[in-house]
Order: sequence, then structure tokens, then C-alpha cells
Amino acid sequence: MDRNCADAHYSSLFVEDKKQGMAGLELHRTRAGQQARVARILFWDASGRFSVETFNCEVPLDVLEELITEVKGLVKTT
Repeated sequence: MDRNCADAHYSSLFVEDKKQGMAGLELHRTRAGQQARVARILFWDASGRFSVETFNCEVPLDVLEELITEVKGLVKTT
């Protein structure tokens, strides 16, 4: 992801930890020159499911929906 929404810019970063058995995307927001990790969606091999986590902030639903679509197309679940 690489998009603007309101007064912020959002970008995604692929993360993977084979030892922990997870892969997914982190969502970063840049606003007023400040960058922060605001959410992540991970696929856990042990449970066979995706999980969504936000970090004490609001994330616009359309941005989150785009992140979900992106991670489902990127991470192999089988």
C-alpha cells in the first residue's frame, strides 16, 4: 500500500518470522512528519488464521480494507 487518506500517508511493509510461524503486513502512517506503526495483519501458521491488531489509534476503514485485500493476496495460507 502506498496511499494518502485525509491528512496522512499510509504504507505497508511485509513482515515474516519463520521461527514464530507468521507472515503479514504492518501498516505505517506518516502525518505531520511523524511516522508510526498503526496496525498489522498477520497470518499465523499454528492457527491457520489471520489476526488484525491496531496500536492505540484509529485507522480508516477503507485503508484497513485495502490492507486486508493486500495481505490476502500476498501471504500463502496453504
